[in-house]
Amino acid sequence: MKRLLCSLLGLLCTQVCWVKGQQVQQSPVSLVLQEGENAELQCNFSSTATQLQWFYQSPGGSLLSLLSNPSGTKHTGRLTSTTVTKERRSSLHISSSQTTDSGTYFCAIDPQCSPHTCSLYTNLQLGG
Repeated sequence: MKRLLCSLLGLLCTQVCWVKGQQVQQSPVSLVLQEGENAELQCNFSSTATQLQWFYQSPGGSLLSLLSNPSGTKHTGRLTSTTVTKERRSSLHISSSQTTDSGTYFCAIDPQCSPHTCSLYTNLQLGG
């Protein structure tokens, strides 16, 4: 019997995020899955980016980098990211969801990362 995921999977920015003049919008805003189901998250951005990165944060946990994908398709484990820069969009596909996938997922355009730390930008502003 499949169990419902404890938390919302893919609870995304409920607002539109602006980062250094770029507008980034994610969908769906929230997603509830049963264990074993697949999920797809979308990220649309307002202008061409040189880098796109997907992040994950477990409830109460640290922000973790999942995939860096400037263009094309990239796979790692149960995750697949597809970025189409000309169409200014990216998707994150999670196959065979598990309860440990519960958390918040973010896409970032041209993020600033260094070893052991990640931030979208130091001047991140949220707008609604």
